[in-house]
Amino acid sequence: MPQIKHGRWVTPAGQGVSSALRLESDTLVGFYTPSALDSARLGLQASHDGQTFADIVSEGEAWTMTGDADAYIPLDATRLLGAAYVRLTHLDAQGAAAVESSERVFLPAFRSFE
Repeated sequence: MPQIKHGRWVTPAGQGVSSALRLESDTLVGFYTPSALDSARLGLQASHDGQTFADIVSEGEAWTMTGDADAYIPLDATRLLGAAYVRLTHLDAQGAAAVESSERVFLPAFRSFE
C-alpha cells in the first residue's frame, strides 16, 4: 500500500518550480496535489545531484500531466528509475512555464517493493 512519507514538494508563491525531493530506496508512485493550483499542467524534472535538473522525457517529449487540484496523480515509476532527486515544474495549458500565486505543497506517495 502506498504511504505518505515526511518528504514533500513546496512551490513558493510567485515561483514555477518546486523544491527537490530526494528519492531513496522506496519507489515514488504518485503524489497528492493541493486544494488550489494556478497551473494547467505539471512536469517532472530529475537530477543526479539535487542541483542540476533536466526534464524527464518520454518518446521525445517532456513528461507532463494535467495539474488537477485536490487530486491524486499516479506516476509510471519506471520513468523515475535512476533519478536521485525529482522536482515539479508548473506549466500553462500550452506547456510554457507558469507561476503559482500562493505557496503550494504536494505530498508524495511511495511504495516499497520486496
